[in-house]
Amino acid sequence: MGNRLILVFGFITLVFLLIIISNHSMYHYRHSLDDQKEIGRLLAQSVSRSIDLSMVEGQAHKIGETLRNVSSIEHFKYVNITDPQGVVKFSSDSVFLGKLSSSNVVNESLTQKKPADGFEGEGDDYLFAVAIPITNNELCMPCHDQEKDILGALNVGLDWAPVHRSLQKLLRRDVTLSLIFYVLVLVLSFLFQRLYNNAQRAHEHFQQAQSQLIKTEKMAAIGQMAAAISHDLRNPLTGIKMATYYLSTKIDKSDEEINNILKDIELEIEYASNVVTNILTYSRPSELIYSPTNINKLIEDTMRFVALQNRDARIAVLKDYDSNVPDIFVDNKQLKQVIVNVLSNSIQSMPKGGNLFLQTRVKEQEVEIIIRDTGIGIEEKNMELVFAPFFTTKAKGVGLGLSIANNIIKKHGGRTDVRSVAGEGTTFIICLPLRTIASSVRGLDHKLEV
Repeated sequence: MGNRLILVFGFITLVFLLIIISNHSMYHYRHSLDDQKEIGRLLAQSVSRSIDLSMVEGQAHKIGETLRNVSSIEHFKYVNITDPQGVVKFSSDSVFLGKLSSSNVVNESLTQKKPADGFEGEGDDYLFAVAIPITNNELCMPCHDQEKDILGALNVGLDWAPVHRSLQKLLRRDVTLSLIFYVLVLVLSFLFQRLYNNAQRAHEHFQQAQSQLIKTEKMAAIGQMAAAISHDLRNPLTGIKMATYYLSTKIDKSDEEINNILKDIELEIEYASNVVTNILTYSRPSELIYSPTNINKLIEDTMRFVALQNRDARIAVLKDYDSNVPDIFVDNKQLKQVIVNVLSNSIQSMPKGGNLFLQTRVKEQEVEIIIRDTGIGIEEKNMELVFAPFFTTKAKGVGLGLSIANNIIKKHGGRTDVRSVAGEGTTFIICLPLRTIASSVRGLDHKLEV
């Protein structure tokens, strides 16, 4: 996104530079053009007055000398005087004498009987030509036909090639400076964006480190609290459980009401013990002890345990185990806890009963355990908080079950994906790396060789 903004900014800058360059170049071009035109007209008028004076004094032979003197001035290429038909009668360059002028401005001036100017030629012969009609007046009539109102035209050619090269040089200089400025702006923009990205990453790392520090401090506090809970609650819970067992041996087995009360007490004791166990597990995670494990059998054993705890739930279990799933190296005990927590969460999401689907499969280099329920589902706003510690939407529980499960799977190098639609159900996909007995032996052999 940042680089795209820089490119857009660079494009806008380039457009502005092009506008500035074109305006600047056009200003210089027009200014130079107007200056040269004005010089050409003034000099042409001066030459015209000088020639008029020579003609009046009857010194026509001085006209050629005057034209040659004028052509020696800087930027003058030639000075010609033509008759009404455009034939050159006097010239600063004898090459033009007696020839029909090829200048368009001369033809325009003679035809329209007024001054004309324009550009002619190309390359080194690029000229700015000025033509002024020579009008017949009383001083001229003694020597010329009185019926003629135009006696010819004064044609001045100014060398425009040096001016044109100067303008081109100025334009190249402007373009070069603008491109240098443009590249400098882009480089500075990219450097600024890089500094900004680095600062943003540093800020994110700082926030992550701060969050990790807070989490570590929280874990330490939870560890201290868990130790106190373990000491202060487990012993009383054990005493209550033993007292309940003792009472169950003394009461009449036929008294259904009292027996049900004792069962409820046992369930609440079991629930309280599980809460204490979850807090201890989360605050003091144990190291993994790997052993070859058959995932299908592990799920079956775990399912029987969960079914005993939820024997009153109206849940239909549908199974689809892949018989080709190989034994993989996992921590049998901790993985069983993962499945207990996920299954318990799924069963609790179906208080009125429903379907529970259990599936295993091998996909690429992973073994997948899929647990899907038809429960109440998870709202979209809570999807990111599913594995957050102490997050729960249930009336009972401290919200550690799924967080513990996710941490255990991460320690195995796997991941847990959740897909849910509110009101339709939730799917947990537990992905474990395919560490088989053979691959583990090869890894061990490789270590021994090293």
